[in-house]
Amino acid sequence: MDENAVVDELYAGSRDDFLPTRTERSKQARAAGDRETAARITALRKPTVGAWLVNQVVRRHPDQVAALAELAERMRTAHQHGDGEQIRAAGRDRQVLLRDLDALARQTAESEGIRLGADAAGQVTTTFQAALVDPAALAAVRTGRLAATVEQDADLMGLLPEIDAPAPMWSSRPRPAPPVRAEEIPEPVSPVEEIPEPSPPSRELIEANEREEECAAARERAEQGLTSAQDLAARTREEADEARARFNEARQIHDAALEAVAAARAALATAEREARAAHQAVVALRDQ
Repeated sequence: MDENAVVDELYAGSRDDFLPTRTERSKQARAAGDRETAARITALRKPTVGAWLVNQVVRRHPDQVAALAELAERMRTAHQHGDGEQIRAAGRDRQVLLRDLDALARQTAESEGIRLGADAAGQVTTTFQAALVDPAALAAVRTGRLAATVEQDADLMGLLPEIDAPAPMWSSRPRPAPPVRAEEIPEPVSPVEEIPEPSPPSRELIEANEREEECAAARERAEQGLTSAQDLAARTREEADEARARFNEARQIHDAALEAVAAARAALATAEREARAAHQAVVALRDQ
């Protein structure tokens, strides 16, 4: 099984299809006897909404990604040479490019029926900003395989261990070294000894394999629960923000109404004074 193809399939596809597709590919690898590949596939993390949007922008708009890399290099060169004019020009281009990338992410979310909250939108912007100043962040973004954005846990990067891409500089923990595959270790071959036939698996090994599969299934259920909880938290946070905005709007309307009441009362008092004065004038004229 081509692991790179599986990773691309997962991180290029629908976010909702990630878990079932990952489970299916892991089962296929395990059925083919490649338990190490199955374990690495199972270890891939479902991307957050922000990370998924970054991945889609990177994969669907390579011209913008090329512009991102070119601008990052131009910004570094301008700062190294202390060229004020070039720094200012790069700053203007930076604002335009980030605005374009933000618009593409919002268009992608809208086309996929995803409600993009303020937090996720901010994470997308921050990730592209980091790519402009951090070479490791740029390299990670360009893979289109992010499982998390810069503002989230960097250890959720969805890269297979053996894929040659630098760990992001914002990560607080070092990236694990690639595991050595069994086929990469040369086995001594004896010209005189016959290779013994493999012995049948022991009961302990069978039970261990079954336990491993049970743990993988339990982990997937827990991950699905975590994803649901995160989505619920994002929705409730957005609803709270909307309720807060409605409350602030209602308070402004209420304050304006109070001001209108005060103005009306003042106008009424003035009208009453003028009416009394007019009445007194009428009475005085009648008495003459």
